[in-house]
Amino acid sequence: MLIAFVTGQGVTVFSQLLIPPLFLHRSANGIVVYGEWITLSAAVSYFGSLNFGVQTYAANQMSIHRNRGELEECKRVQASALRLLQWMMLALLPIAGLIALLPVARWLHLRTIGGREAKLVLELFVAQIFALMVFSLFANSFMAVNRAHRGTNWNNGLRLASAAVLAVLIWRRASFASMAASQVSMTVLFGLLLMLDLHRTAPELVPSPRYASNEVMRGMLKPSWHFTVLSLTGFLTWQAPILLMQRVLGPAAVAVFALTRTVFTMSRQALAVASYSIGPEITSLVGRKDWKQLRRLYDLSERIVLLLVPTVSVATLLASPWLLAVWLHRRSLYEPGLCMLMALTSAAMGIKEHKYQFQSSSNQHADLSKVLFLAYGAVLLVSAITMRYFGVLGFMIAWLVAETAQTIAIVRMNKKMFPADYGITAKPILRLTGVLSIVFAGAVYPAFQAPQESLPIILIVAVLYTLATALLCYWVFGVSEVTQLVLGRWRHKSVAASASQVG
Repeated sequence: MLIAFVTGQGVTVFSQLLIPPLFLHRSANGIVVYGEWITLSAAVSYFGSLNFGVQTYAANQMSIHRNRGELEECKRVQASALRLLQWMMLALLPIAGLIALLPVARWLHLRTIGGREAKLVLELFVAQIFALMVFSLFANSFMAVNRAHRGTNWNNGLRLASAAVLAVLIWRRASFASMAASQVSMTVLFGLLLMLDLHRTAPELVPSPRYASNEVMRGMLKPSWHFTVLSLTGFLTWQAPILLMQRVLGPAAVAVFALTRTVFTMSRQALAVASYSIGPEITSLVGRKDWKQLRRLYDLSERIVLLLVPTVSVATLLASPWLLAVWLHRRSLYEPGLCMLMALTSAAMGIKEHKYQFQSSSNQHADLSKVLFLAYGAVLLVSAITMRYFGVLGFMIAWLVAETAQTIAIVRMNKKMFPADYGITAKPILRLTGVLSIVFAGAVYPAFQAPQESLPIILIVAVLYTLATALLCYWVFGVSEVTQLVLGRWRHKSVAASASQVG
């Protein structure tokens, strides 16, 4: 699973590296065109939150039932989830049809695309989301037979193929409608291929309508709704700010914000590997009620994340001018204040995502969904005002405060998840706060001095400062114990392999 997840992060980084430069260099007004493309992408993405709620809850429950030997219950959950998705798509069709009646281009302040084409693009994006609903449910079904990596690989293949086709169309300066249609086509094609693979490798997971139960489907609504709210917070975090900035600040500000955020998102993939790759193991341990191993997993994975959070965040901050120059050939896009706030926010999100994973993967998400939804909703309300006076920085300050507050709240939820004998403390987070204060205070001068420095100097400073930060974190958070454990297991496997060869 770890290899599949790492591959997925590689696909994400590849897509993020490939697409923006093509928009910037193949269009006459690349910054504006790219800003409007991601604005249209964001405009209907909230539909996808409904899919996340059902398929995440269903996959977790299927895995829990399968680990308990309850195969019939596992199949009943899958078939009922599929029926629920079908009803949801039928319910959303009239809403999707309203797009044709709305003044999309005027509402989103679009400059490079006409109103008719903008509506068509949104309709195609909705069709893609519908196709993804079914695809995601079946891909995540592999988790129930301990082959989560296979479903992840199918998802990786879809994203890689979609990015490659999109890149070709951008290079050929195709219309937005053609690019959106390509994404729908690839999703449908990979959905059909996935079904064939499911039938061949895990026939017990092929959905059968006879297992669908209205009672099970109704029982899914409340817990799935909490996951839906969690997914909707993703929309409030990533897409809603784009729409708000488009209306308040325009497509150029959207593009600068999105590109800067992409740089930090790419670097945070290392943190995501440490946090999200343990999701299936968390679900399995919760299903077996193995609290001792779960607590050990919590401790060891936390140390790795605490090592990576300051190191990756400050490295990205100091290397941003170099990255923007090499990646986009637009060093002028570097804004020190924006990057500093983005780095701090990225650090807060990095530790929050680790804590979040334990709640989400164990279906302990009711309070989590409420906290995240309220926090991100408040960010949008506040930043709608602050952006008019402080621009993008007005949004970033509100976002940073919200991420910090969420991290504190989720740590408290983690404490409640474990039995009293397996206490979770906030001491590691307090040590992290001290380390971040020291590290970022030292990074202020080089970050703001960077526009006047040459690219080689910027890179040298970034590398040296990152190494010093990594050494500090390695010592403060006791990562040596994790290293010794990994080396011990590696030596044990080496000895076992040598013994089997001799035998």
